[in-house]
Amino acid sequence: MNGADRRTEPWRDGDVLTVAVTTLVEVALIVGAWFGASGTASAARQAAWLNLAVAGFAVSAGGLCLWLLRLRRAVGERRVALISLAPQEEPAPARLPRRPQASAATVSSQLVRAAGMDRLHRRDCPLVAGKDVTPAGLDDGDPCGVCAA
Repeated sequence: MNGADRRTEPWRDGDVLTVAVTTLVEVALIVGAWFGASGTASAARQAAWLNLAVAGFAVSAGGLCLWLLRLRRAVGERRVALISLAPQEEPAPARLPRRPQASAATVSSQLVRAAGMDRLHRRDCPLVAGKDVTPAGLDDGDPCGVCAA
């Protein structure tokens, strides 16, 4: 696998191995505690075996938490890659003709919203890309934070 293919996977091989190992340790500790507690009649000795079973559960819970946190991080990285909030700088030509200032009517004709959306977006906003949009006025809702409508 090359580096580009690795980005499409939410977990690395080490993450899956961590979950497998912690789950096996949990099963071994709980089964060991079960056999140990089944051979004793004293409640105090059974409580010691119960502590071992709880420790096994804690090991497994820790491994699963690490696994889910890795997934959360991967989803966050994908979200940032999909919708970058940082403005992308493009080289500007040496002389740009001055554009006339947009009037309120022009700005409002450029704003759109899709069905079920509460915020107003510019037509080139990535959040409305590929959706059926309708024109919206300045007083039809709050502006989008991504496209800064």
